[in-house]
Amino acid sequence: MAVVSGIILNRLKVPAIIGYIVTGILATYIFGFNLEDSGDLREAADLGIVFLMFMIGLDFSFKKITQMKQEVLLFGGLQIGLSIAAFFSICHFLFYFDFNTSIVIASAISLSSTAIVLKHINETNQARTSYGAASVGILVFQDIAVIPILLMIKLLSNTSLSATEMFLNTGLSAIAVLLLLILPGRLLARMALGFSARMKTDEIFVGSVFLIVLGSAYLSKYFGFSLSLGAFLAGMIISSSPYRYQVASVLVYFRDLLLGVFFLTIGMQVDIVFAVKYFLIVLVFSVLILILKTLVMFLFLALFRGVKVGMRIALSLSQIGEFSFAIFLLASQYKILNLKLDGGVLSWILGEEFLTTFTSDEVYQFLTLMVIFSMVATPFILERLDSYVDSVLGLLRLNEQPHREEGLGLQEERDCEIVVCGYGVLGKKVLNFLKDYDVNILVIDSNIEHVRESLKDGYHTIYGNITDKMIFKEIQIQNAAAVVLCVESSNTVLQAAIHIMSLAHHVRIITQTREDALEENLKGLGLYGVINNDQEVALILSNLALKAVEEYKSTEEAES
Repeated sequence: MAVVSGIILNRLKVPAIIGYIVTGILATYIFGFNLEDSGDLREAADLGIVFLMFMIGLDFSFKKITQMKQEVLLFGGLQIGLSIAAFFSICHFLFYFDFNTSIVIASAISLSSTAIVLKHINETNQARTSYGAASVGILVFQDIAVIPILLMIKLLSNTSLSATEMFLNTGLSAIAVLLLLILPGRLLARMALGFSARMKTDEIFVGSVFLIVLGSAYLSKYFGFSLSLGAFLAGMIISSSPYRYQVASVLVYFRDLLLGVFFLTIGMQVDIVFAVKYFLIVLVFSVLILILKTLVMFLFLALFRGVKVGMRIALSLSQIGEFSFAIFLLASQYKILNLKLDGGVLSWILGEEFLTTFTSDEVYQFLTLMVIFSMVATPFILERLDSYVDSVLGLLRLNEQPHREEGLGLQEERDCEIVVCGYGVLGKKVLNFLKDYDVNILVIDSNIEHVRESLKDGYHTIYGNITDKMIFKEIQIQNAAAVVLCVESSNTVLQAAIHIMSLAHHVRIITQTREDALEENLKGLGLYGVINNDQEVALILSNLALKAVEEYKSTEEAES
């Protein structure tokens, strides 16, 4: 059912996330599935968020923050801070919601959809533009901000302790988690991955990764924090290691599958009767949130990136993100959400009794539907982003102002001009020749001893299996100019070439072989250069032999 709904929605350019939610709704009302009756399904859904946070941690490093300090720290901090302040003020001072409800709603609304927006930026190759760099920086900050938001909900839910006691207990627990994960955890994680890499068995490597992720997550839970905090820290621990890309490539399918289960469970919690009853009200609130969130971001982005780029970024990030589901669910479970009114604008517009009868579950329904509505609108906004930008700027009479293309992003560690696959005898000779030239080179090898030797020799090297398509996706192979395959296995060469060309047909692939049949197959694929070792050696030997004959004849003629 998820596959069918995914295909239909994909034709409508709606993301697969919505397909999973729709499937969950249908599964509940057609087949009678009930989430409350399936604890295993809920636990699997929680693991989806755990693996997503691990992958975010895997792509996060202090080096990246240093390079993107304006995009991440300044833009991200301003976006989260101003959005929370604006929506908290509306909820608390205009709608008269209580403090806890107002801060939770404001925090959740401040987040955007990493899954949808990053997919659009990568597919349109805009990661290195001013628009793309700023969008990615803000999303990175938002993903990090999820951790303190979840901690905040936990603190708000604990009414048995004073604020001082809560912060003291939380601080001590946080120190314990950090000490256990970052000090011995870093060493143990690298030892486990190194051992499994030497075993050269994919199953053992995947098992080691699962052990690290789940072990860190449940260690965090043991000290009273969320599973996602431990997973995020585990990702950070591995982010600076040579195993980073291979870990990401083997986990991406599990992450997507478990995230699918998470969104499936979101759909299973949607009350169709409630959705139909309050459809127009939810729709109006969703539109108002999109507009207000866009304006809040545009106010400061226009100063740094110009009005056009600023509006593109603001419109792209105007939706409410997938982490908001987890925030609203956790707040609902802790009975924090409460929309009972004592005056305010909503009482005047909708009447005193409109929201007074809302239960905590109905509040959760209302907020979840707003998230879904905003996410459904996002692909349609992104599809015609430039035309919407021009229309909005025309309406605001700002089209005449020039925009500045500045701060065009980073050259991250994964950016490279040449990728050399294999650090064996041939790979070493290729790299020894290339090292005298001013080119950025990335080395990939599935032999951990070769990886360590290459790192010791000063090359930027990662551990990875080039027969796995996802390793090339993780290193963003489309940004490379050339790939040199220095491996002996004909099957490995063929698989790697097919994977690369499926992801980036323009990348020039160069390799060598001793097999005539493989040479024909590779040339048939359109590879940039295929060297047949025996044929090239035979040609050189033959030319030398002919040259020797000519020299011999010349010597004889001279003597005669």
